[in-house]
Amino acid sequence: MNWKHLKQTLNKNRLFFKILLYFLSLLIPIVILGVIAYFNANQLIKKDVSGKLTDNLTASYKTIDIYLGMAQSTNNSLLLSDTIQQYLRPYPLLTDEEKIKLPSIVRSIAGNRNTISHFVDNIFLFVDDQRVYFSDGMVDFDVFFDTFYKFDSYDKDFWRQQLHQSSLFELLTPTRVANPNMNTNRDVIPSVTTQYLNGHLATMVTTISIPTIVTTLQNNSIYSTTKYIVMDKNNQIILQSSGLEDSEKEQIVARFSKDKASNEAFNIGQEQNWIVQTTSEYGWKYYSITPVSSFNQESSSIFSLIIWICISLIIIGIAFSAIFSVRLYNPIKNIRDILQKTERIDEGNQETPRSGELQRIGNSVSQLIQLHKDANIKIHTFSEEILEQFFINLIKGVRGGQPYAVNQILKEIDFHTGSYLCCCFVFMFRDKFYHDILEADRLLIFEKMKNVLWGIMKKYVNCYLVEYEPYLYVCMVNLKSEADRGQLEQALEMIGMTFAYDTMYCELIIGLGKRYDKIEDYSKSYSDAITAIDKRTDSSKTVIVDAAHLDIDQNYYYSFLDETKIVNKLKSGDREGLRVELEGIIGLNKARGVSYHFLGALLVEFFHTGNRYLTEKGLRMNDFLEDNEHDFLSHKELLPTEFDVRLKMIFEFYNKMITETLYKPESKSGAVVSLITAYIEKHYEKDLYLEVIANEIGLSAKYVSRMFKETTGTNISDYISLIRIAKAKELLAQTDMKISDIADQIGIFSRTTFLRLFKKHEGISPNEYRHVHAMKQK
Repeated sequence: MNWKHLKQTLNKNRLFFKILLYFLSLLIPIVILGVIAYFNANQLIKKDVSGKLTDNLTASYKTIDIYLGMAQSTNNSLLLSDTIQQYLRPYPLLTDEEKIKLPSIVRSIAGNRNTISHFVDNIFLFVDDQRVYFSDGMVDFDVFFDTFYKFDSYDKDFWRQQLHQSSLFELLTPTRVANPNMNTNRDVIPSVTTQYLNGHLATMVTTISIPTIVTTLQNNSIYSTTKYIVMDKNNQIILQSSGLEDSEKEQIVARFSKDKASNEAFNIGQEQNWIVQTTSEYGWKYYSITPVSSFNQESSSIFSLIIWICISLIIIGIAFSAIFSVRLYNPIKNIRDILQKTERIDEGNQETPRSGELQRIGNSVSQLIQLHKDANIKIHTFSEEILEQFFINLIKGVRGGQPYAVNQILKEIDFHTGSYLCCCFVFMFRDKFYHDILEADRLLIFEKMKNVLWGIMKKYVNCYLVEYEPYLYVCMVNLKSEADRGQLEQALEMIGMTFAYDTMYCELIIGLGKRYDKIEDYSKSYSDAITAIDKRTDSSKTVIVDAAHLDIDQNYYYSFLDETKIVNKLKSGDREGLRVELEGIIGLNKARGVSYHFLGALLVEFFHTGNRYLTEKGLRMNDFLEDNEHDFLSHKELLPTEFDVRLKMIFEFYNKMITETLYKPESKSGAVVSLITAYIEKHYEKDLYLEVIANEIGLSAKYVSRMFKETTGTNISDYISLIRIAKAKELLAQTDMKISDIADQIGIFSRTTFLRLFKKHEGISPNEYRHVHAMKQK
């Protein structure tokens, strides 16, 4: 009895269980993906972690090598500087006049120390055992090494001995330096350079801060449990992470001392560790020791996360499947029950016994809906407000509503066949209009203007006219045949005659967009018409301009390099140069026939560039623009009379930024850097290198390199690569060129070098970047 009742229930509610099964079937991919992810994540993690540990250690030692190289460069450049060469001599040999010049040596040392102060503890210089010159002044030799800067491992006699032997650059073993007066202690690595100056040996010492090296290693570390050992070329310990026993250190060094670079798992005590060892250009050996359990925990966490995500998704999926099935089935059940009670079913539409339940319900509902459809559509579609909003949406490029309702609208107003174009009427009222005509009369004229224009146009062509903006009327014209084009010209001629007597009060400009076969392209035709108005050359008081005679580009051109130039002008405070850049970009877009709509979008991009510059400077937009100004500049819609006004506002906006952010005029070094960056941006596709650029601007390569680095913080070669990669991204996004052709075009004549540089800067390959950009465009 129960089985029979259950069977009846299943048959009666078969549709419910079918819906439930459909929903539950969507959970199968979750299970499959969870299993695949579970078995592959561990392999991927273990394979990837080795490379990451090696890359991080390599990045760390290269950074430390840069520190050492800068210390060496500082020693050499300071000893070779004009000030040191001119004034540095043994103190007893100096005249009174020459002693007066000694503070310039201190200033020179202080200037070099400021440049590299983040990793250098101190810089000092001596040419005899009587005076030591450093960034804070000049003191007695014995006082300096006893009071100001006392080394644990090197006494005064050691430093005296340095004056008797020449050395280009020597890194000493680490030591601790103390300042007894200030009760401070610091760990440093002294670097010593001794050269002949004016016939006497002079010793230059730069002390590298060991805490800076430790910080560099820790900042690049993936895992907090990673420990480090650093040894110099004499196998002396430079630094060793806490927690490492001496026996463990000796095991590691003994195992990996013969290899210049290695990477493998190694048991230290009872725990397995992943050891990475490499050697720098200065002969230092770096060891990173990472417990394998660190990334095993990551694996376990990912496995647990995958399992819990899958379980959660399955539980949620089952719950939602049940809820959705019930909510979906109950209305269908109610509709079915109601339809079973009605007798309004056409005999010609009787279903066969094999018809599905949904099909039977659907046919019945269709019959009921059909009874009310025509009346409902007429009520909604013929509403003047809805109809006007419909055409405004078409101008904006938005086609709202259900396809059936939209087609009914077009059919009822006879817009469903032929071609389509926009006709824009722009009234520019003169001052005389506001002086001679009373306000009440002006309001009446504005109210009647739409009716006058529409009344004339409807006599000649099938059209619909809206007041899109104050003083801007847009007429959507439906041309059924070529004869209608002649009718349109007659209508425009009649409008010109109608307003011919009002030219003392206003100027009427009529813009005709191009013809399109789809009604969805009204927005394009509107953009064409506005562009034609902007490009008018006839200065008569009533003028008609036709976009059919113009080449119009529906896109604007504003590259990364263009934005960089504008930002550079903002940084340098070059107002005239900024105006030239903006007008040049606008002129280029106008020369290419960019539509007025996209010129408006270009102005918005100018505004966004300024906004990003303010964000970079840590400034607030509200301090520079009112809310209404912000809304005006960020709005892409642009009336024909607004372009110059908006461009002027952008210039004012930029001027405010320059006034706020510019503290001093551009220095000589800034001018040199501007010349360098301008030359690179113009000739990046050629075989550029430091000597070519230096020769082009008439300066020495060494001076150009130093000046560019001090001013921008970036090497010239890195900047050239940055510009080339930026251009490559544009070509990848906008063209279908081959990777090798793009590399040649941007001045990188090796495909392998291009791939390496691109991945270094962007983190992905060029093909991956092109694919990601294409997906975003969709």
